[in-house]
Amino acid sequence: MAITTFRRVEKKYVVTEEDKQKLLPILREHMALDPYCLNEETYHIQNLYFDTAHNSLIVKSIAKPLFKEKVRLRKYDGEDFIYLEIKKKVVGVVGKRRIRLSQQEGDDFIFRGIKPIREAPLDIQLVEEMSYFLSLYRIEPKVYICYDRLGFFDKDDPEFRLTFDSNIHSRRNHFEWDKDDYENNLLPKGYYVMEIKSVKNLPLWLVQALSHLKIYPQSYSKYGTEYQINHR
Repeated sequence: MAITTFRRVEKKYVVTEEDKQKLLPILREHMALDPYCLNEETYHIQNLYFDTAHNSLIVKSIAKPLFKEKVRLRKYDGEDFIYLEIKKKVVGVVGKRRIRLSQQEGDDFIFRGIKPIREAPLDIQLVEEMSYFLSLYRIEPKVYICYDRLGFFDKDDPEFRLTFDSNIHSRRNHFEWDKDDYENNLLPKGYYVMEIKSVKNLPLWLVQALSHLKIYPQSYSKYGTEYQINHR
């Protein structure tokens, strides 16, 4: 089982197609495409978000507290396994723990409380942490959200990433993977959620490019946007 841990600052922007096209030559000069971007094309990401019966996790998140957390399953196109992720944000710093599972292990863990069996001490510790979180909140599946991503990582610092997400859709009627029936479009056509993820200060070349193009940070949450659409 692959386990990864992230701790970084994430900044989001809502940008137009024109903004994106002006940024791309600058990004290609300093960054490389994400390995998932085969033939320089976007790749598809599917997410299943979980919450309590009363939606307490997303309601708290929308209120912008100093501390918030969420849990989701994530699947990338072309892969048979899924990731179970717990994401926490404390005073602007994001920490994410993820476990790679088979789809059967994910279903057993989330829906039936059957822990995946692992041997390495770190693996066991993370499974127990996940188990505690799941039992603490008694979470249930709430919304499926998918989108297409074009991603870049810095040639000299692979922990520095920049992504464009588009074609963001959601549904609440069922939670099967790899289904193309959607209920809501969460972002107008021609717009992208650009996200910058870094453990260090942003490089000067990017700061200058964003300033020149007058692109400024803008709060955007896919799950938060979906929740507000469905609870107006």
